[in-house]
Amino acid sequence: MPVKVFLFVLALILTSGFGLNKTRAQLVVSNYNSLTQTNYVNKATLGTDSIFIIYSPDNNGFEIEAQLRASLPGNPLVDVTWYRLNETTLQFDSLSMQTTVGVSTFNTNIQGGYMVRLNNNALSIDTTFVAWLFIEDFKITDIRVTQSTCEELELRADTLFENTFRYFDLMDFTPLTFTNSASLKWTTDSDYSFIPSVAAPRVKAPVEPVTFTATITDALNYSRSFSNTVDEYKTDRDGYPIIRAVKPNFKGIALSGTEGSSTAKDTTVRPEAPHGVWFVNDTKNGELFRWHFYNHPLWQHDQADTLLAVSESYEPIDSIYYIHPAPVYNPESVVEYKEGYDVKLFAWGPVYNANNDRCMDTIRKIDFVIVDTTQFPSKREMLPNVFNPMSTAGNSPTFYFLDKVLPVSVKYFSIKIYNRWGNKVYEYEDEDGSWTEDGVQGWDGNTRLGGMAKPGVYYYVILAQGWDGREFKVPGYVHLFY
Repeated sequence: MPVKVFLFVLALILTSGFGLNKTRAQLVVSNYNSLTQTNYVNKATLGTDSIFIIYSPDNNGFEIEAQLRASLPGNPLVDVTWYRLNETTLQFDSLSMQTTVGVSTFNTNIQGGYMVRLNNNALSIDTTFVAWLFIEDFKITDIRVTQSTCEELELRADTLFENTFRYFDLMDFTPLTFTNSASLKWTTDSDYSFIPSVAAPRVKAPVEPVTFTATITDALNYSRSFSNTVDEYKTDRDGYPIIRAVKPNFKGIALSGTEGSSTAKDTTVRPEAPHGVWFVNDTKNGELFRWHFYNHPLWQHDQADTLLAVSESYEPIDSIYYIHPAPVYNPESVVEYKEGYDVKLFAWGPVYNANNDRCMDTIRKIDFVIVDTTQFPSKREMLPNVFNPMSTAGNSPTFYFLDKVLPVSVKYFSIKIYNRWGNKVYEYEDEDGSWTEDGVQGWDGNTRLGGMAKPGVYYYVILAQGWDGREFKVPGYVHLFY
């Protein structure tokens, strides 16, 4: 039969034991999550006791039992009796008893007021301690995406939290309340600079997988977190992807000219005409694309490079190779063409509804492609003046028309070579710039009639036209020797 400890007895016991409880805290809950103190009406007489808070279940969903522990300094052997307050009768009912122990433990999953009595008559020990235990829900059960658009996501954190705990003054049993509170904070592993600390924040729509973490913290600074990753596999209730926004971007690689290299650049590239640029598509979450290239101040002109559309492709286009001409120079034109090309990329993301709608975004880079003007040797001093067709080292065995780096800017090229008597011994002409692709490098000493030319001085006339319309005429001479 449970032992009843009545109010007038309890008051005397608590008065005798509170000094020890306050300074030594001999009744503790070893696995508590948060801790605070009572605020009794009769605090001057009763002092303060501890309020231990356990949040159950844990993050893994397992229920937690409170582990109460009672002892005295030095752990003398005592008889221990555990009690719990019956809130209906306002009496402490005995729960269990242990004899001759230095430390006593009691496990429970029932919240309320607990009292423990430690007694050893031989040692003149008879003291009592009280503590309050609350076991409540405190967790985030889920993070949901409640709305997804091309501009933003709306998130919602579903929480369970009991914020009011009841206990009693132990002299007159006045009901008292401890009110807890909780705050919510969001973090992410992406580049979001700020997410409002509310249960349902709106954030910038992601274009790649991102993990959202919500952390709930009580007034006593105990926290629990929950994370949810939104990736390309997450869909809405209709089966459409949650990540539907698109972020276009591109880089360029000049394959010729003063900056010819294999390095992709975010800023201006400088190829020579007619060769162009590899445009590396760095778009995130894009499926369809369209490219615009402009070099007219009004953004419209009749050259073929104004628009290149590739958005009809079913597969994502990672990059394109764009071959562009230089703007044709026309001295009679009243329109002054820009030197540089603006490049604009349109990108569409995945379909997100039954109407086949897609998110679309654009990026435009001004003067992203600067076409180098035609470079050509305009003086004979810039060309070789001697060469030996039989040479294996030193002097070149071929009379080069142009330097190796420069000829791609030339559209039309012709050369005629004459001997000292004015007889033509060699000629070459190309009208579409294909001579560089044909592997033609220059005169190798053979005459057009067959056989090797004799040593001596030879005269040449070079005519050339660049892709920008500039014309060149370069006369000169070269010494041939063996």
